[in-house]
Amino acid sequence: AEQFDDWFNLDIDDADEKNKLISQLHKILRPFMLRRLKADVEKSLPPKHETILFTGMSAVQKKLYKDILMRDIDMLQGAGGAGNRTAILNIVMQLRKCAGHPYLFPGVEDRTLPPLGEHLVSNCGKMVLLDKLLR
Repeated sequence: AEQFDDWFNLDIDDADEKNKLISQLHKILRPFMLRRLKADVEKSLPPKHETILFTGMSAVQKKLYKDILMRDIDMLQGAGGAGNRTAILNIVMQLRKCAGHPYLFPGVEDRTLPPLGEHLVSNCGKMVLLDKLLR
């Protein structure tokens, strides 16, 4: 890095010399840069087609979801104080995390099972659906 700084010291006042250094840098870096113009991008690709699939939660997800709601039942019923909105947003984020995958919470995954076993798929409703689609 010091050698590079010595070669390309941009702390000079001469604008022509600075532009010359910048053009040398561009020449050196050009082979390593990936630049595409809009005209270079493939135009013959079909438009994206989106299909929304609804799926249920696994038993582990349902239990965890219910536990999160029951743990914060007072806050949800309005017994909270000034920080009620923030607390509810935190609860919503926890519920979204639960809907994503239950193993995002510490202590939920059974560590005696193999790390990449079938339990990763079977304990998450989204993963079960994805597994069925990919088979």
